[in-house]
Amino acid sequence: MERFLIEERYMVEDSEYITDYKVYCFKFQPAISAVTYDKIRWKAFYKLALNLNIAILKIQ
Repeated sequence: MERFLIEERYMVEDSEYITDYKVYCFKFQPAISAVTYDKIRWKAFYKLALNLNIAILKIQ
């Protein structure tokens, strides 16, 4: 789901014109809620940042 989200939202030709709303309502089958979409997007970018070694880990 994370890969699908990144590909559909950010890696298509007309990505400048696609909104998050269009992705979670029309691209996902069945449609998902905005809250679920935000969780998936956060996890996807976090994993991407970890793999690119640009994530900042907060150690307490």
